[in-house]
Amino acid sequence: MCNQSVGLVQRELDAAGLPTVSLTLAASITRLIRPSRALLIEHPFGLTMGDLHDPERHLAVLEAMLAATEHIAEAGTIAALPFEWTKDDLRARQLRKEAR
Repeated sequence: MCNQSVGLVQRELDAAGLPTVSLTLAASITRLIRPSRALLIEHPFGLTMGDLHDPERHLAVLEAMLAATEHIAEAGTIAALPFEWTKDDLRARQLRKEAR
């Protein structure tokens, strides 16, 4: 989903009293949008929550997102999650392709 659209929706939901948090794979784009709360996760594009058939990772990411709604107060904050992609070099290859 578009980072800009998500950021705008987040701001409106927060203004209505509903805390939100989004996941981002590209902090540089998210910094421009300044959503209320965002979490950087260094997974490959298309595998934001983790690898296919990895319910433990999916649940851990979801729990980290929920916890962040309580701990991140300042709008525009981007906090890094501790999850690393170690399966292969897919993320690195995607980022090299994006930089061209």
